Amino acid sequence: MDVVTQMDFITQLNLAVLIVLPVIAAGIMLLVRNAKVRGGLVVVLAALIILASLAFGLRYITGGSDTLLIKDAEWLGYIALAIDIICCVYIIAKGIIYKRFLAVLMALVQGVVVVCLEIFWVHHALESMSHQLYIDGLSAIMVLVIGIIGSGICIYANGYMVDFQKHEDEHGKKDRRPVFFALMFVFLSAMFIIVLSNDLTWLLTGWEVTTVCSFALIGYTRTDEAIRNSFRQIYMNLLGGIAFSVALVILASGAVAGTKPTLELSALIAQGPSVLVMLPVMLLALAGFTKAAQMPFHTWLLGAMVAPTPTSALLHSSTMVKAGVFMLIKLAPCLGITTATGLVNFNGWIVVLVGGVTFLGCSCLAISQSNAKRVLAYSTIANLGLIVACAGVGTPEAVWAAIFLLIFHAAAKSLLFLCVGTTEHHIGSRDIESMDELFDRLPNISRFTALGILCMFVAPFGMLISKWATIVSLAETGNMILLVILAFGSAATFMFWSKWLGKIIAVSHASNEAEKGVHKTEWFSLALMAFLAFAMCVFFPLISEFSVVPYLKAAFPATLLTAAISLDNLIIMAVIALLLLAIFAIQFFRPRSKAEVGIYLAGVGTNSEEREYTNSLSQTAKASQRNWYLDKVFGEKALYLPSYIVTIALLVIGLAAAISIGLNFIQI
Repeated sequence: MDVVTQMDFITQLNLAVLIVLPVIAAGIMLLVRNAKVRGGLVVVLAALIILASLAFGLRYITGGSDTLLIKDAEWLGYIALAIDIICCVYIIAKGIIYKRFLAVLMALVQGVVVVCLEIFWVHHALESMSHQLYIDGLSAIMVLVIGIIGSGICIYANGYMVDFQKHEDEHGKKDRRPVFFALMFVFLSAMFIIVLSNDLTWLLTGWEVTTVCSFALIGYTRTDEAIRNSFRQIYMNLLGGIAFSVALVILASGAVAGTKPTLELSALIAQGPSVLVMLPVMLLALAGFTKAAQMPFHTWLLGAMVAPTPTSALLHSSTMVKAGVFMLIKLAPCLGITTATGLVNFNGWIVVLVGGVTFLGCSCLAISQSNAKRVLAYSTIANLGLIVACAGVGTPEAVWAAIFLLIFHAAAKSLLFLCVGTTEHHIGSRDIESMDELFDRLPNISRFTALGILCMFVAPFGMLISKWATIVSLAETGNMILLVILAFGSAATFMFWSKWLGKIIAVSHASNEAEKGVHKTEWFSLALMAFLAFAMCVFFPLISEFSVVPYLKAAFPATLLTAAISLDNLIIMAVIALLLLAIFAIQFFRPRSKAEVGIYLAGVGTNSEEREYTNSLSQTAKASQRNWYLDKVFGEKALYLPSYIVTIALLVIGLAAAISIGLNFIQI
């Protein structure tokens, strides 16, 4: 095997470890049946993946890039094709078993397109390929997110699934944890392939593996609800997969006049916002929408909440949905609101508007939810919409904001999902209204939850700073509609987070703590996510200056990059984050006061235990903490229909424009 590369041997080995080690770990999980032995191996293997990710990511996060070309490696292409076919056959088999024949049909269509792509066009396109793998600052960031956060979730699952299986045993269900952990590790390998591949056929393979792993994990419990939601996910992501495959056929066949046959992502990006590649870019954007759960495809991610919490955390923070926004961020140089010749860029506007409507719609929908995991799901979709909108704007400043939204969302959202999973196991509910006095029952879990919520909407944590950069970049477009969408969506975000935070931190009287049963692996992962949330704030200036900015200068070589937020302000934010870290640490390690103070109930207290008091009318009343959900205004029944109409109309217009313009350049 002839390798042409700038990489040294150690880096090549590190790269191979990142992709192959999770696959080996998955095989080990399937073979080891002893739960304690498997648990120890999960920790060891996840730790090795974290170390490999750190070694690789830190090598490139400070700038620089590398490429890797493997000549005469057609066998790797055949392996990728075989994996694609296996994924299609698996979906077809499951579709037949559960009588979901639409899934069977869609899998057959994609399988036929992929096979035709390999037979007729791949070989010609590969002749001019300059490199199959490409590593830059964005790739390094994604490797760190996937490797550290994804592996941390695997470690968390080690303890969580012990309690989960106890519940399954009570209902006489088979222990399928070996399959669960195997799928988690395969997920990591597929994500590494996605973020490191320049060969679009390899990227498609990783893309489809994540789809199948997500399908299997959502349907893990095999209940009717789980099966129904897993097939909802497969319908929508197969639609994206078909769009992805057709885009590759157009690119590899050289059907577009004025372009050479190619399967390189870098070659497509080099075209910029050109009408020549409008159709394949729109198809890839559609694939990104489905993977990132943008409206009207968002319901599959809501349905994923039926899976065990580690699955939800993995899908929402470091994998699956991040593959969708990663694709759109990479395509940002091809987007923007105008083309290279100054004409309206339909692709850019469609991406901006779909992301903006998703952000506003799902931020409002989160207000009406009391199920904590459902709040987190809507919040995830909304934040992904904001990232998508930034990618659609297509300026370096907007992409800067998108990358940092991605980073901070990954750490904060994984922390929140893990907190909700542990809370559910120890109070028996994931409903926010069941979290009264949680700070007394689960004090440290409550602190972690409060930290995660603060990270999502309060300065100096990076989500708010990144949103400010988003406001600046959208303001530069001069479009008031986008600013109104962002303003109202941000207001809705503040409302649902502050409601939940108020419930968490409210303290009444001391009660028994229920944290003794929390597993050590759960504590480790919670502490890891909290540390990452702080570390990203502290090192925000360094990440921006030495990783993101160099990436943007390479991606937008002809554009002058003006930072939306100055380096001085980022340094001030980092100093404030350090002070908050010190305060947070003091809160964790100081001894709890045993002194009790009577509760102030806005009147003369009559029964502190029952929270009763005499009100201004001399009547006995009971104090309660209940949130305001505004179901009639922000409920799913009120908002789903208009959201569907708007986003479906946008997609139809975008595809129609891309096809009508693209056909002018298609040569048969």
